Amino acid sequence: ARDQALKKASLDGVLTKEMISAILAAQNFSMPAGSLTDQGQELLVKVGDRFQDQGEMEDLLLFDTGDQAIGKIYLRDVATVTKKDNSSETYARVNGNPAVILTFQKQSNFSTAQVTGAIRDKADELEMSLEGLSVTALMDQGKYIDIVVDSVLNNLIYGGILAILVLLLFLRDIRPTFIIAVSIPISLVFAIAMMYFTGVSINVISLAGLALGVGMLVDNSIVVIENIYRLRLEGVPTKEASVDGARQIAGAIISSTLTTASVFLPIVFVQGISRQIFTDMGLTIAYSLLASLIVALTLVPMLGSRMLEKSSGKKSRLFSGFTRGYSRFLGWSLKHRTIIILAVVGIAALSLVLALSLGTSFIPDMDAPQMSLSITLDKDASREELIDSTEAVIDRLLTLEGIDTIGAFEGGLMSGVGFMGGGRGQNSMSLYLLLDQGKRLKNKEMERQILAATADLEVEISVSSSNMDISALSGSGIEIMVKGDNLDTLQTMARDLGAILQEVEGTIDVTYGQEETLTELRILVDKEKAMARGLTVAQVYAEVSSAIGQGRTSSSLSVENKDYPIIVLEDRTLDLDKRELMDLQLTGRQSDEEIKVRLGDIAGMTQGSGLASIRRDQQQRYLSVTAGVDTEHNIGLVSRDFERRIKDYELPAGYRIEIAGENQVIQDSLKDLSSMLLLAIAFIYLIMVVQFQSLLSPFIVMFTIPLAFTGGLMALFIMGYEISVISMLGFLVLSGVVVNNGIVFVDFTNQLRQSGLSKREALMMAGQTRLRPILMTAVTTILGLSTLSLGVGMGSEMLQPLAVVSIGGLLYSTLLTLIVIPVIYDLLHRDKTLPETEKGEA
Repeated sequence: ARDQALKKASLDGVLTKEMISAILAAQNFSMPAGSLTDQGQELLVKVGDRFQDQGEMEDLLLFDTGDQAIGKIYLRDVATVTKKDNSSETYARVNGNPAVILTFQKQSNFSTAQVTGAIRDKADELEMSLEGLSVTALMDQGKYIDIVVDSVLNNLIYGGILAILVLLLFLRDIRPTFIIAVSIPISLVFAIAMMYFTGVSINVISLAGLALGVGMLVDNSIVVIENIYRLRLEGVPTKEASVDGARQIAGAIISSTLTTASVFLPIVFVQGISRQIFTDMGLTIAYSLLASLIVALTLVPMLGSRMLEKSSGKKSRLFSGFTRGYSRFLGWSLKHRTIIILAVVGIAALSLVLALSLGTSFIPDMDAPQMSLSITLDKDASREELIDSTEAVIDRLLTLEGIDTIGAFEGGLMSGVGFMGGGRGQNSMSLYLLLDQGKRLKNKEMERQILAATADLEVEISVSSSNMDISALSGSGIEIMVKGDNLDTLQTMARDLGAILQEVEGTIDVTYGQEETLTELRILVDKEKAMARGLTVAQVYAEVSSAIGQGRTSSSLSVENKDYPIIVLEDRTLDLDKRELMDLQLTGRQSDEEIKVRLGDIAGMTQGSGLASIRRDQQQRYLSVTAGVDTEHNIGLVSRDFERRIKDYELPAGYRIEIAGENQVIQDSLKDLSSMLLLAIAFIYLIMVVQFQSLLSPFIVMFTIPLAFTGGLMALFIMGYEISVISMLGFLVLSGVVVNNGIVFVDFTNQLRQSGLSKREALMMAGQTRLRPILMTAVTTILGLSTLSLGVGMGSEMLQPLAVVSIGGLLYSTLLTLIVIPVIYDLLHRDKTLPETEKGEA
């Protein structure tokens, strides 16, 4: 009888985990219920309040037994309320020390460099005030931006100095050199002021525009001062020489400036990332050229009238000899036009053939003081194995010279915050490396050393050369989207395509959806058997979910402005395996009585695979098959190989494949740029038609553009660069710059023919007279870009292809402009005298 009494007094069955969870959620409650009006004033009615501290939660009344002996039952009577430190559940180490990771993102309207600078200052302040605290910036885009900006600024200064030295070499007189040197800072200040008023920030792209422009800034001034200087040496008085020299050349330089600036007009027809990148550069170049034009037509003649009164007119024997040699070759070329044209066409065809063998990329990789890598283990590996493997990798990395700091974080903690190389799932670890600035290797070389040092470890390691690579904008590697309805068919197709992708030379880290799948245990309830025992499928689900759903949050407790989740656990926590799950006792009803029903008696179990998440694009399900491309191969060539291999792949009806990823972004951007290029060439031609008041002279000048492209493609091939968005931008700029020499040459030839010279005489005279300014403007622009093309300074790698294309195109087109343009002029102008329509503005 005593045992029976104790059994009846037990709270088993009365107090359950579910009941306590429900009471906690219902009592820890505060919500607005509505409003009422009292004496004309509207009052908000709020019901309840939340727990203030742990003690209040322990004092929560669960129920009153109504029995004087037992009394009221409180939470503290039936449960132990404890705080659990779960920091060990997250692995985070910096140089072996436990760490807490903080990530900061700026608002869109603030400067990255300013925000990161403010964060660094605050971190230094905290380190001073809190003993034992050490803050390490594993990833600082602001510092990186500062390094790159400084690098481009230095290149700009070097380019300016080299341009001035070239002028001194050509003119052999300090006075005209000083006049032109003065025009550089004035034009730059004007350009920066215009950038400020139109909201163009100082960034890598806009500074690249200035660096590219610094060589071109002096072009207009060179042409003007050289013409004034020439007239002065012929004995014309200083003031007249200044006025006439500027007037003679004004039409040509206005036209040439407008053609260079107009190449960026088609940006208005381009969308997306291409527009964002090119707008800043286009505006910067346009502003600097506009400033140089104003300076060349106002300040330069004024200074010339004052400073060129005592011109010595020193002549260089070397240059005089070069001019004589050029005249002889030009005379021979005019007599053998067919040979010259065939040779030029042959070289152009060769450059196109070589261009087809070049790969493609979005934006070249840049060296950075930081790198990242992810360590991935099989799905079956335990967390302890992951941590052990990570520490083994860190030990290997510490043996390498050049690595200063290593931070390790579990999973993709830093992925999704705009960083490269984040872990790819639960069984992965992200490592972030700070490189020693004093002993720095190139990032690609460091990547090779890391992979070699960890090659024998049984882990998958993926290295990103730069955490702040701008190519992150384009995604990375190859991505194939397999679209359709049936998930099983999608998975089969993804596996097939993944297998094909693995066979393509150069692919690494091939994934085809298996990382996103979970193993599913599917419990299939026999509805008839279950109903015979008073159970529905929904009831079976509820009881199974309750049994295996340990550790779910019931509510939350706010203490000192921090929220802590409240989790209700039973002492006899179920830790079921598959067999025990089928032995689970459910509560059914039969003949109005409760009965216990074994799950295995009313349900069967099957095993399958299911997706961790279902993705949709344009309302259609899809799976992604992805692959990286190793450092030895090019994304464009690898993608081309893959596309060739899947041509014969048979698609099931209603399913399709879309190729996305970096290669698609590259192709879209290059397509945009090609359209811009065609429009730019049309604008250039129309501007020249207005200037020459003729269709034929501009047509002759346009032949400089294919010459420039031939030189640019040859330079890319010789230097081993791919065709990228940046190199295409070089071709765009080239198309506006190279016509300038052609305009000056043709315009002066027309002027000479108007003065009575025959066609051949005018061409020979124009060649000799314009040789020096054409060579000077080309050499100053080439030297202005030379430091960028050599990759001087961190971050200049991004702009190297642009500089290489510009230098190659300018070098080739300048030399051939002096030969090919006279030949084509001679070929197309059959008349002996210049028609009235081609008198131009001169």
